Amino acid sequence: MTGKRGAPPRAVVILGEDDNDRQAIKILVAALRPDLGTGIQTLRKPMALVKNVPPERLPSKAQRDGALLRAVHARKPIRCVFMHEDADAVEPAHERLITKIEECYSDLPWPVHAVVPAWETETWWFLFPKALKAVRPSWRMPTEYAGRDLGRIRNSKEELKKALLPAGSKPATLRTYAEADSALIAEKIVALKLLAPPWFAKSASWLAFVKKVTEA
Repeated sequence: MTGKRGAPPRAVVILGEDDNDRQAIKILVAALRPDLGTGIQTLRKPMALVKNVPPERLPSKAQRDGALLRAVHARKPIRCVFMHEDADAVEPAHERLITKIEECYSDLPWPVHAVVPAWETETWWFLFPKALKAVRPSWRMPTEYAGRDLGRIRNSKEELKKALLPAGSKPATLRTYAEADSALIAEKIVALKLLAPPWFAKSASWLAFVKKVTEA
């Protein structure tokens, strides 16, 4: 969808908790929706985080963030916005946070799609053990998670760090996962053609993300 004939494609804006998450989400969105072309851009501001914002402060936050997005829209029309924030809790906590984000920004003139992994983005990386191994061959492949409900993993970032270490090794002697690896993992997921189901394990928050991207 490009609007009037001859008009440039509208921008898909990605907001997130940090650069690592934003870049990884951008890679995944671009692979799931190649029709969006080069119109995907990430922004450091606004930090559209609402999880711990009291209800009475949400309207003013949405107004401030909306002003920043309207400035972007003035330079290049926006098609939709993806807003990432970790649930920091097991499923179904992602559902409540998705609702809070999308309701908070419902007055914006563009669709807002919440990107909310159960606990943290690292929960999703457990879905793709082959991609993890491809990023660093020294990592072990955490195949013990096959078929499991990944949305029940607590502290998924720390769990992923431990899961990737071969038996008997220690973090001090072997480089394990760091947040900066997220974009590399996303690139390997795409390169190895792992985005299509069936997936290695279960993740309701991942399914919610895929659905929002494909329907955007």
